[in-house]
Order: sequence, then C-alpha cells, then structure tokens
Amino acid sequence: MVDIKRLTVESDDDRLEWIELLRKCSEYHREIAESFRPEIIGADDMVYRIHTAFAHAIEDSIYLIEMWEISEGDVISSPGPAG
Repeated sequence: MVDIKRLTVESDDDRLEWIELLRKCSEYHREIAESFRPEIIGADDMVYRIHTAFAHAIEDSIYLIEMWEISEGDVISSPGPAG
C-alpha cells in the first residue's frame, strides 16, 4: 500500500519536474478536448467532456503536489527496492 501522506522524491527539483510533466499532460488533454468540441450545440460531446475531465483531474494533482513544498531540513524519502 502506498503512503499517500508522504511525497517520495529525491529532491525539490524532482518534484518540480513532476509538476512540469503533469502540466504538459493537462495541456495535451485540453488540446484533444478542443479538437473534439462539437460545433453544434447538443451534438455528441462525450470525447470532449472526457478529455476536459482528464485535464481537470491532472490539474488537481498538480495543486496537491504544489502544496507539498520541500524545504531545507526536510527528510526526503526515496522508494525502496520494491518501489
């Protein structure tokens, strides 16, 4: 089981890299959503809504990671041999 109360990274730079990666993922899903935005109101918009929801969920995870700021003196854990 994963301890969801502990951010496991090697450094604050790693945390920032994860944030950047997730931002790119969110942007990707927003672009896909826009490409499937229906031109006609009431048309099937399921793909548009799904990718929009993915983008919002990823953004929520970014906000959560941003709250976990690492400062000098914090103990930074790294995964064990099992991950």
